[in-house]
Amino acid sequence: GDVCGSVELTPMAIAAGRRLADRLFGGIANSKTSYDLVPTVVFSHPTIGTCGLTEKEAIAKYGPDNIKVYRSKFPNLYYGPFSMAPDDKPKTFMKLVCAGTTELVV
Repeated sequence: GDVCGSVELTPMAIAAGRRLADRLFGGIANSKTSYDLVPTVVFSHPTIGTCGLTEKEAIAKYGPDNIKVYRSKFPNLYYGPFSMAPDDKPKTFMKLVCAGTTELVV
């Protein structure tokens, strides 16, 4: 189920079960679930969403010279139509960790 794997999320347990059924009953011998780049969200205030490696994990895997990090802060889209000054609107923070010369999002 969703408490016995490396990613303890119900949708990942469903995906793993489907891949197992593919192998056992669908004749797809190499059908396996990928646990890389699994999106996760925490419904808090503010909401937190993550996907992939942290900056520290990316540096450990690819080396510090092969990592580029982009950061951005902007007003939350939900507040776009509100009659508020842009500086008064709640902000969204985004961090994108990329690896290699092609800047693969990791």
